[in-house]
Amino acid sequence: MKATFATQRKAWSSPPVDDIGYLPAAELLSWSDQTLLDLIDEMEENRYKGWRNWNGNWRRVLGLDTTSNAVVLDYGCGVGLEALQYAKHRNNVLLADISEANVFLAAHVMRLHGYEPGAEIVLDKNPPFASLSEETLDVVHCNGVLHHIPRPQPVVKQFAKWLKPGGELRLMLYSDQAWRIATGSEPPERVEEHPDFLEYVRYWDAVGDYADWYDVERIAERFGQWFTIDICDPLTENAAYLGVVLKKL
Repeated sequence: MKATFATQRKAWSSPPVDDIGYLPAAELLSWSDQTLLDLIDEMEENRYKGWRNWNGNWRRVLGLDTTSNAVVLDYGCGVGLEALQYAKHRNNVLLADISEANVFLAAHVMRLHGYEPGAEIVLDKNPPFASLSEETLDVVHCNGVLHHIPRPQPVVKQFAKWLKPGGELRLMLYSDQAWRIATGSEPPERVEEHPDFLEYVRYWDAVGDYADWYDVERIAERFGQWFTIDICDPLTENAAYLGVVLKKL
């Protein structure tokens, strides 16, 4: 099945909950406040004390403990776990997702912890943009999202417009090694044309119709006209996940 905005929106309305599964946001919104708080506590434990945060790289590279008093757009906010980390450090956090239920859920999670989102944005269809003023953001945080977008350049170009001079685009991306782990083959230039494409997609995600891979060269080739690479480090011991910080030119 070809990835379309409609299929992606439907699929990602069940966002990932680390080491638990892909749970419908609409269902999570029906849970009691305490049950949802317990889930978020468990998710924090799994992500930040588990294999994803190898040597503390996830929190370090993505600046979750060192960013404060900034305007941060969490693009593809999912359940709101990363938005919550930024909110804890006095940042103005804007939520954005292609799924309305995800945006409502992330906002609810923030409010349960005593924080108010700066905006709640349901992204419109292809390419998924939002109505934001230019040069108003300090950080665009995009965790596990960009590699699911078949045409990422227009989205990244828009990120550059929203960011202030010197602003940062922070990414968690599947790497070239993620492709090798999933398929046992070398990563192709055009993933969707490779016979192992669906095997790769399903190895890493139970939902969605598209996933790409990235390395330093591919990041520079695709996005170098708007950003320079500041950090590109593995987040996991097997190097399947990359943590990337891009600085606006």
